[in-house]
Amino acid sequence: MNITNFPSFKPSFKKLKLNAKKRYSMQFYHHDFNSEPFLHVDAYAQFVRMEEISEHGLIITIITPDTLITFSEKNHSTNISGDSVVFSSKHDDETYCIIDFI
Repeated sequence: MNITNFPSFKPSFKKLKLNAKKRYSMQFYHHDFNSEPFLHVDAYAQFVRMEEISEHGLIITIITPDTLITFSEKNHSTNISGDSVVFSSKHDDETYCIIDFI
């Protein structure tokens, strides 16, 4: 598996936008010893946006019919792993979100 690290959110946002017509499978992990997500959202994105806010840096917002999810540069690192976008916490080595496209 090829993992590419980026210094900013722009490549991850581009990947999210390129897959905007596909269903997003978002799996959230937090201190999980069984390798099972504590939350799984499987839905079409109605809205994907990136904006810059001075105290948080770039922020990516994903809105589905039932959820609103945000990732900020201040709190998250991001990379593209194969066909997935991964956001990981800058404050905790065991908290992350994997977004696949179906």
